[in-house]
Amino acid sequence: MSVSKDIKTGYYQYNFMYKGVRYHRRFKGATYDEVAGYESIAKAELRKTGYDIAADNKLVMLSEIIKDFKLYADNNYSDSTNAKRIVDIFYKIVGNKPASKVTINDVELYRLYRKNNVVAATINREVNSIKRIFSLAKSNKKIEINPLQDLKKLKIQNPTKRFLEREEEIKLLEAANPIMRSIIIVALHTGMRCSEIKNLKWSDVFLKENYLIALNTKNGKSRKLLITPQMKKELLKLPKIGDYVFMNPITKNCYNDFKTTFSRTVKRAGIPHITFHELRHTTASRLNELGVDLSTIQEYLDHADARTTQQYIHKPKKNILDAVKRLSEY
Repeated sequence: MSVSKDIKTGYYQYNFMYKGVRYHRRFKGATYDEVAGYESIAKAELRKTGYDIAADNKLVMLSEIIKDFKLYADNNYSDSTNAKRIVDIFYKIVGNKPASKVTINDVELYRLYRKNNVVAATINREVNSIKRIFSLAKSNKKIEINPLQDLKKLKIQNPTKRFLEREEEIKLLEAANPIMRSIIIVALHTGMRCSEIKNLKWSDVFLKENYLIALNTKNGKSRKLLITPQMKKELLKLPKIGDYVFMNPITKNCYNDFKTTFSRTVKRAGIPHITFHELRHTTASRLNELGVDLSTIQEYLDHADARTTQQYIHKPKKNILDAVKRLSEY
């Protein structure tokens, strides 16, 4: 093995020669044994394919199709930051090889690198971005075959859906700073996604008419959402220091990601862990409990598929008890 620790960074790395070409990769946060495993897989893949970089200099390189993907993401994603971060990590792990020489084993290296940091469902979502690089390259006729077309998703166990109880909401709002309090209330009263709230501009908020327009939606379709009295009260408190509704009053910049602040708020509130996205689940659940039909909830939350809406719906315990009571009285 040619694994060593980089003197400057303290990260483990491998460094070896194959057919006159040096292969060097450094892995942040990986252990010695993990990097040794990465090296073994890399060497096995080189032997399997007979890869010779000198013979492949006319082929389309991975760096080129990643550049194309980033341009596509900037033009078509409401927020391309995360997708570009994912492909950058993949590139650092795999290196700049011909796009047609990328294999499923390369993705396994990525999965191995991420498995100790995130859950399988997150890895599957991240790998979708990696697969998109190659499907886009095929559409652009830069490669003939998508080398990842047969890649299977990791198996995951569907966790129990978490909903915010009313008592927990009170504690959460009490623990939140003024801006986070407003963000939480907007999330609960509209079911907006984190990215939609983050990108909400004052020009899309019509306080006199009591509605706002969500533009940066996942499905690319704008939708009109009513502003509740409690939402309006919170929005009127916010200082208008820029184009965006939710801005850092100190830096004067739009919040890049307020999930970390939300997690800290949950911890301070002393309630069981809940993610920001599960506020959206809570909105769906509450609408369901109020008797709103499934199709209306689907439209309100901007779900393309009713099955997505269905998984956020649950029957309250009171309804179940009532049902059992009626059954016993039949």
